This record gives sequence, structure tokens and C-alpha cells, in this order.
Amino acid sequence: MFPPSSLFDNYYDWKESKNFIAWEKLVTEYVPPADRKFSKILVPTVDTKRYSYIIKQHINEKNEKRPCMFVGHSGTAKSVIISSFLANDLNPDQYMRLAINFSSRTTSSDLQATIEDNIDKRSGRIFGPKQPGKKLIVFIDDIHMPTIDKYGT
Repeated sequence: MFPPSSLFDNYYDWKESKNFIAWEKLVTEYVPPADRKFSKILVPTVDTKRYSYIIKQHINEKNEKRPCMFVGHSGTAKSVIISSFLANDLNPDQYMRLAINFSSRTTSSDLQATIEDNIDKRSGRIFGPKQPGKKLIVFIDDIHMPTIDKYGT
């Protein structure tokens, strides 16, 4: 029942085998993108499978209101993994996606304006995406980039 190695090297397959399975077994063979665009290359690794699984668990029917944040050193493919998931694994009939890239010049007003441009007021304090019947997934990249304001935030 318990994993033979570290808990982080395995996931619990609660649907089928009801056992711990190594992430390595989920890694598929690399197949280059058909259009040969460099920007679409994502080599499957243990980390890409692990993080894609975590995102999928946060954006599913039961848990759709659970935000998640990926942190790590530069160059660990956080943005690539999330962007790939949103582009390839998110059902466009159910979800709209909004990607916001922060920079050192991004202000809170910029963020608010970007979000307001992509939502409509339904009633009272209820807001939703411009396309009725869909949910909006907001991906904020490089959230650590904005400069410190006069209040230290």
C-alpha cells in the first residue's frame, strides 16, 4: 500500500488500482509538435506530468474554485507547463482562459482593468466571463515581478 520510495515520487491512483504509482510510469515518449514550432515543445518528464496532474485536480468539476500557485526557481518550466495545460487540456466548451503577464511596471490598476475587460456583471456582486455558461481561468505569470509601492506591498 505504501510507496516504495518517497511520497513525492508517487501519486495515489484512487480511481483504478487504489495504490501508489510512480510518476515515472506516466511519462510518455516525446513526440515533436506537428507544426514544428519551437514554442510548442514540451518534453514529458516526471515534473511535467506531476504538475499537470496537480493543475487538473484543481480545475475539475468538484474543485473548480480552488486556486493554485506554482513556485520555483527560474527555468523550471512552471509557465510552460501551465500554458501547455491551458492550451491543450482545458475544455474550450467549458472554460475561457485569460493569461496575464506581470512586469516590473504592472500596477494593481492594470490588473484590475485587464480582469474587468474580460468579465461582465451578472447581477448585484456577481460577475462572470463574457461568454455565458463558461468559467474563466486566470493565469498570472511572474507574479513576483511588480515593483514595491509606497506602502511596501
